[in-house]
Amino acid sequence: MAQNNLAENLIDVPSKRTISVPNKPKTVAAPVATPRLKVNNFEKLLIVACTLVVALLMVLVVNSKIALTNSEHQLQQLQTTSSKISTENTNLDQQISELQSSTRLEAIAQKDSMSLSNSRIRNVTK
Repeated sequence: MAQNNLAENLIDVPSKRTISVPNKPKTVAAPVATPRLKVNNFEKLLIVACTLVVALLMVLVVNSKIALTNSEHQLQQLQTTSSKISTENTNLDQQISELQSSTRLEAIAQKDSMSLSNSRIRNVTK
């Protein structure tokens, strides 16, 4: 393409003129109030009653939880006491068996210069 160094003479097209309008203070539109539903006396009573029932149920749940915790604590104490008594009973049974052993009885009899005749001994069990 050949270029000819000719410049075009463009006619200046007048640009659109903006008309300035004096700034008016902007008015804030008042919010439109939405219509409110009216609550009658029965509905108020129903709301209060439901609130009281929910509050009562919350108190009952807390009370039940406290009672359950106390019962678990008492159960733990009883189990601890029971295991201590069971251990003590086992120890006492062992002491009884040691005191009733034939070797101990023979030692006591020999100490007091007695003799133990095995033919005359009877073992009685419950």
